[in-house]
Amino acid sequence: MGIRAIVFDFDGTLIKSNQLKYDAYFKLFPPDDRHARVIRAILSEGFEQSRYVILEEMLRRLGVKEALSLKERGKALAGRYNEIVVAGAKTCPEKEGAEVMLKKFMPAYKLYVSSTTPDAPLKEIIQFRKWEAYFHGVFGYPHEKSETLRRIIALEKLKSHQALVVGDGESDRKSAMENRCPFVHVTEKFHLEELERMVADL
Repeated sequence: MGIRAIVFDFDGTLIKSNQLKYDAYFKLFPPDDRHARVIRAILSEGFEQSRYVILEEMLRRLGVKEALSLKERGKALAGRYNEIVVAGAKTCPEKEGAEVMLKKFMPAYKLYVSSTTPDAPLKEIIQFRKWEAYFHGVFGYPHEKSETLRRIIALEKLKSHQALVVGDGESDRKSAMENRCPFVHVTEKFHLEELERMVADL
């Protein structure tokens, strides 16, 4: 038997939110060259990390040393970051063909979302877009993608080759590789309606 479940990344895969998430970090700090250099450097190193990890590292490199202060300030900045990103992600364009593809796939496959976006705002965005009915499960941070995929495989009683991972990032590819699942890399120009043919070939 072929593919039975499809696990989607969210940002950059189903909606065009990667740029707004990137830009949001700059809105949290003073608009000077020192802050901009630190932000750009960290985002180039590990943009797929959780926003909590990224913000604490930004504060650390900007001179905050006390662990408690890092946690408290990082949490406060993450709250502001969340407000900016959720507002933008609710209304930003979807990836080409996303909802058409979800409607077409929903009757035939178990669809899931696995993302590094925190769980509560991720579900809020999906509900705002009225997409929650398409998915059997939505998993955000702190759920780790490889573990989420293992959980889905067990829950649905699948063989590894029956769960397809669809995403635009290294964390998606890695989760698929670690669980021996097929993987489709979503590029900037990828149209999600192409998935129908690709899934049929698997």
